[in-house]
This record gives sequence, structure tokens and C-alpha cells, in this order.
Amino acid sequence: MKEKNKKTLRDALSQLPDYGANAGAWKGIEAGLTPALGERLPSYQPPVQVWNGINGALNTPAPVVSIRRRRWARVGGIAASLLVIVALGLGLWPETVNAGPKVSVSYAQEVAPVSSSHDWNADEASFNRVMVQIAERNEPALNTLNMELAELTEAKEEMKAMLVAYGEDPSVIRQLAEIERDRSDIYRRIIVEL
Repeated sequence: MKEKNKKTLRDALSQLPDYGANAGAWKGIEAGLTPALGERLPSYQPPVQVWNGINGALNTPAPVVSIRRRRWARVGGIAASLLVIVALGLGLWPETVNAGPKVSVSYAQEVAPVSSSHDWNADEASFNRVMVQIAERNEPALNTLNMELAELTEAKEEMKAMLVAYGEDPSVIRQLAEIERDRSDIYRRIIVEL
């Protein structure tokens, strides 16, 4: 940050009192620092054999076998690195150079036209016989199935009325076929109970 009022700052600093340390303070600090730590520690001379051993180890040449092994290890590491780089390059090469046609899959679902030539009342006789048998036995499980069958029969009649009123709408025909499947399922369950 650049000072904008240098002269004012310089004048204020020059008016501050100057305090110096007395002469004995520096001598006391120096006395606390001496003797140095190295001077207080005891010194030891190592035996002559230690220096001779160190000097001999420095003068003997390094074993050639370990240098050769290090060289072969280094050459092997470089060769392995080059092999990895080449393998990656070849692996990526076909995608970039031979970018041929791409294959994609698409599908669509279409609803097959439904013909209403089906006779929806073909099985009504067998359904009516089963309803009469259920009424004769009067069992709770059969009565429940009879109620479900009656509801599905009403729904079937409503769908047939919609076919007459609105024509052959494929969604109405599919709903009517689903109701017929449900009625057939309940019919099978009633036959098992009887």
C-alpha cells in the first residue's frame, strides 16, 4: 500500500522518544549464551579402525554386477513403458482412423388392428350354468366369486354398448378382451371350488 502522507508520517516518527538499552544488558545476554552447547558436550575420538574402514570402503570400486543389474532393470522399465504406450496407441488407433459406420438400433410398437368379428356371447351359456350351481350351494367363497363374476359381466355389457355406440374402437375392444380374460380366470377358480 502506498503511503499518501509520507511527510506527516516521517515527522510523527521523528517526534517519538528513542530508548536505548543500558550497557550492562548486552553483556548479560552474551553471558547467557556462552558457553555454546557444542562446548558443553563431551567429545570422543573414534578408534582408528573406524576411519580406516570408512577410507577403505570409499577407495574400493563398486561391484560391477549390481551396476549391470541396475542397468538391465532400467532398460527393462523403459522397454515396458514403451510397450504400454504402443499398446495403448494401437488400441485407440482403430477408433480414430477406421471410424466406419455406426450401428444403432431403433424400434417401434404398433397396435395390430382388431376385428370385431369375435362373438362375445359364445361362452355365456357355460357362465349361466355355473351361476345357477353357485346359487344352489350357497357357500361364502363361491358367493364372493359369483359377485366378482357378476361385476365383470356388467362391465362387459357396458363395453359392448360402447362398441355399438362408437364403432370399432381398438382401445374399447382391448378393454373388452381384458374383461373376458378376467371372467375366464374367475370361471376357472369357480370350477376348482365346485
